[in-house]
Amino acid sequence: MSKYHKNISSAMSNKMLQIRKRNLRKSFQDFSQQEHRLEQVAEYNKIIFIDDSKSQSVNATYFALKSLRKPIVWIVGGDDVATDYTELLPLVRLKVESIIMIGKDNFKLHSVFDSEVKEIYEVKSMSDAVNLAKSLSYKGTTVLLSPACKPDDLYASAEQRGELFKQAVLKL
Repeated sequence: MSKYHKNISSAMSNKMLQIRKRNLRKSFQDFSQQEHRLEQVAEYNKIIFIDDSKSQSVNATYFALKSLRKPIVWIVGGDDVATDYTELLPLVRLKVESIIMIGKDNFKLHSVFDSEVKEIYEVKSMSDAVNLAKSLSYKGTTVLLSPACKPDDLYASAEQRGELFKQAVLKL
């Protein structure tokens, strides 16, 4: 292969790499711009409120926790019949300062996180969760609704759960 052909081949490879990177970046932007997927709802006094209600699995919540900087006040819970939260332990230990549980039965959450996080609370409504989260937060904190499981009887869908979160945040 001539020097000329090598230069063209190298230039084409670089161009293809730039296109791939641009497409990958756009995919991540599209993902984060979906409603109820790492959606920043508001910022009050340098406290950021994020709606990630569509994170209905441990894997999705893992991604959310990993993508945020600490400290985090985490709102979690719902219908967790088959949920194994232990995969989240390393990130929770590293980033989560407080856990606020929503849902009717939080036994599994307590069994996994009680010995790992100092502040763990249970609330009856999304409004209570948001108000408590605000009172636990300080400048630089992120309040994250990322349930890690499907909604229980309190919410008809992940979308409704996220909407109630947003409404409560906007009332602060």
